[in-house]
Amino acid sequence: MNIIAIAAWLAGLAGFGLLVAGVALIHVPAAFIVAGVGLIGWAWLADKAAARIECKRISEGD
Repeated sequence: MNIIAIAAWLAGLAGFGLLVAGVALIHVPAAFIVAGVGLIGWAWLADKAAARIECKRISEGD
């Protein structure tokens, strides 16, 4: 993983944390909803990335 990818990951994490904190200042239950939706989205993206890596590994094995 190169430095750009690490910086992008950290910026995304900080942005998500600031988003949830800002929503919590307005309404705490809404912050939990935003955090849950964000984590579900992150899990979906991670699952797609893992499937793509697995598919690439299978096609290289031919």
